[in-house]
Amino acid sequence: MIPSNPINLIMSGAYISNELIAEFGPLPPAFLPLGVGRLYDKQISCLKQDTKEVIPIYITLPESFEIPCHDLQYLKEKGVTPIFIPDGLELGEAIVLAINSISAYSSSIRILHGDTVLNRLPNGLDVAAAHPEKDDYCWAAINHTNNQINNFELIEAATERNLDRSVACGYFAFSSCSELVRSMVRSRYDFIKGLNLYNKRYPMRMEHVEDWYDFGHLQTYYHSRRMVSTSRSFNSLQITDTDVRKYSTDHFKMEAEAHWFANLPPRLLPYSARLLDKGIEGNRTFYTTEYQYTPNLSELFVFSEIGKVTWKKILNSSISFLENCNKYKGNKTRDHYMNLLMGNKTISRLERYSEETGFNIERPLQFNGSNTPSLLNIAETLQTMISENSEEFSTIMHGDFHFGNILYNSRNSRISVIDPRGYVSDKDLDIYGDIRYDIAKYSHSINGLYDLIIAGRYSLTQDHDYSFFIEFEKSQQRDWLQKIFSELIIANIAANSLEIQAITISLFLSMLPLHADRPDRQAAFIANALRLFSNLESTHK
Repeated sequence: MIPSNPINLIMSGAYISNELIAEFGPLPPAFLPLGVGRLYDKQISCLKQDTKEVIPIYITLPESFEIPCHDLQYLKEKGVTPIFIPDGLELGEAIVLAINSISAYSSSIRILHGDTVLNRLPNGLDVAAAHPEKDDYCWAAINHTNNQINNFELIEAATERNLDRSVACGYFAFSSCSELVRSMVRSRYDFIKGLNLYNKRYPMRMEHVEDWYDFGHLQTYYHSRRMVSTSRSFNSLQITDTDVRKYSTDHFKMEAEAHWFANLPPRLLPYSARLLDKGIEGNRTFYTTEYQYTPNLSELFVFSEIGKVTWKKILNSSISFLENCNKYKGNKTRDHYMNLLMGNKTISRLERYSEETGFNIERPLQFNGSNTPSLLNIAETLQTMISENSEEFSTIMHGDFHFGNILYNSRNSRISVIDPRGYVSDKDLDIYGDIRYDIAKYSHSINGLYDLIIAGRYSLTQDHDYSFFIEFEKSQQRDWLQKIFSELIIANIAANSLEIQAITISLFLSMLPLHADRPDRQAAFIANALRLFSNLESTHK
């Protein structure tokens, strides 16, 4: 159990390293993306894991960093108080300033580095978490006798004489804040020297931890990200350091996805994950692709601070993929596939949603205080906006081309797609489809803000079940990206055309019954569809 009433401090007062800034933009380490959240989600859970009591948690952040509104509210709800410190302070100086700002001299304190996550924190006070050294980075080695710490020593890199030494891995617990402050001041704020001074007055012990996730360097970030993903994986997904194996009892779905990868023409292979294996294990079908140490666009869109230059590269690579897909024509018309992909599917999905929830899809709605048509009426209207052209032939189609299924490698400025659809009609393996569907799926993320909804980064209010108001936090970068996307012509199709917008809105309506476990998300999808439909009406009057 944790000691009573310690102060908990996440040290995230300096920006990430330049190598990580190139990937994610200027962020404090605790704000790095991790799945559908940020690193601080895991850190807060880590600090709270052994108690049901409300414990004080503070997080240091650079003064120049502006916390997004959603993060500020989230931290408040979790009982985490930000402490802003001047940019450029040394770690020891930042610790002293943080303790001074909360007047915690008479308290004990637990300190977790902002780029660190541990599955289990060591018990007690005057303890440092330790782990065997594993990378050629600058670490604080721990010299010890039977786990009693003799001193901390800064080592510049792994050598033959220190490969097996234990290193401090970013968690410390001190029984005396006042002595910690004195030690840091006496050492002129040198963190390692300050630790050694403290250790002389309050002898510390070392405790080894098994699971240490270090997000402080580019290499360790992606290694730790994979390890966290592995620990969160379910039976349907197995991740190793080399590959990802996807399982399902839906044999046709797995066969279709593997078939798509296996039948791509050479021109498209650089834009896709590499298929390594496929087969059957027990009652499940699987396929294996190479694991890629890269973020997906959803993480970058929702949680990063990357700039316009990087987003232009992402857009250019995405367009290049779609244009190359467009070079390969199938033997069926584009309309054939669109009828299967859309047709009456949206309406049948709405009817299913109505049956499952009792929501009246024929009742007129309200959005932002204004009257709107019913969901059924909107779906029928959208259907009329999708043009037909019996002379246009199908092209290679990914089928689920949204940000969550698109990885981005900043080293070669190229996207790589995962989780394709691989079929349109049931029981018919097919890599072809309608490119408008892929463009709309991409718009689904950029204009539809699908990824913000999945991450819970929105505000939804309802006066009653049929009245909706949804709001997303402002972002100049997102506004710029939407404007650039709206001006694109992809495979001779305008990204902001009426039919692309219609398909995009229909996607939100079609997804309603697929999220039956999340009524809050279903309500957000309805509100967002009304937002997009209102925008469509206002621009095409």
